[in-house]
Amino acid sequence: MKNYVDIIIPAYNPGTFLDEAIQSALDQTHKNINIIVIDDNSTEDIESIVKKYKNIKYIRNEKNLGPAASRNIGIKSSDAPFVSLLDADDIWYAHKLELSLDSFDKNSEIGMTCGNYQVLLNRRRLSKPFYSRPIEITWEKMMRQNFVASGSTTIKREVLESVSLFDEDLWISEDYDCWVKISEENKIEYIHTPLYKYSVIPSGDSLTNSSNILKNQDSNIAKIRNKSKDRMRNKLLLKRSIV
Repeated sequence: MKNYVDIIIPAYNPGTFLDEAIQSALDQTHKNINIIVIDDNSTEDIESIVKKYKNIKYIRNEKNLGPAASRNIGIKSSDAPFVSLLDADDIWYAHKLELSLDSFDKNSEIGMTCGNYQVLLNRRRLSKPFYSRPIEITWEKMMRQNFVASGSTTIKREVLESVSLFDEDLWISEDYDCWVKISEENKIEYIHTPLYKYSVIPSGDSLTNSSNILKNQDSNIAKIRNKSKDRMRNKLLLKRSIV
């Protein structure tokens, strides 16, 4: 199982984009992979798309559970030492996993890798790499801004489990919550090479484009930061009491 990666793809009415996402996972130069597609109770026929490919695990939620719960279901149904996240409308570059795993091989202290990316607007226009220069990701910086793009991540399973995976009560900013928790105790390695194309369709009907969900983004971020500061404060007090 060394260097095996479970690729988790939650899907909610992704249309034809899911094919490109799956194919980009299959086209990875790193071949030790398992692909799990979690159909979050789509009205589209996701299963027929997945069945076109060999050796891809398909799971359908009995009701719409949201991105955090769908990712958790995929993670819990797999057991590789590394987990990598791919949204159903995004596209990985072929070197994504190879570069990520090279980082883990070089430094055992790394808990998660992430990296640069390019925005694919309306499936037609590809932007320049989002970050123009390399960045260092620390807990302090994550308290000010989310520097981690979900589709660029590869995470040690033990690290994900240590933070109890994704918070299923959050339907937006659930990824930021997870990265913040990871940054409290682990080194996050940034890879400057673009790792994927992040699909943005302003008029799309994905769940996270819903106004009912978007309205919670700012309040969720504030709660995430306050909880993290409390945890870090408590850890510091505990260390002082032991000394």
